[in-house]
Amino acid sequence: MRMAIIGMTLAAGFAGATPALAQIERLPETSRSEAQAGAINRSLDAQSRSRIQTQQNQFEINSLRNESSRATAPIVVAPPIAVPVR
Repeated sequence: MRMAIIGMTLAAGFAGATPALAQIERLPETSRSEAQAGAINRSLDAQSRSRIQTQQNQFEINSLRNESSRATAPIVVAPPIAVPVR
């Protein structure tokens, strides 16, 4: 009796899983236009990440330049020597 109950439970479990697997197998593949839209979106995302990285690098370079120019002593230029005209 126990074996029959276990067998029916297992059979019901497999029967419940089978329709889900069948549905997954019948899903249509992406169309050419959907694939192209996905590729364009991935390309735009990559360009955006690249642009953000470039802007961050430029910001850091400018910050370092400003910090460096403030850290060094200013160059003192002597006033010109005036020569009297005869």
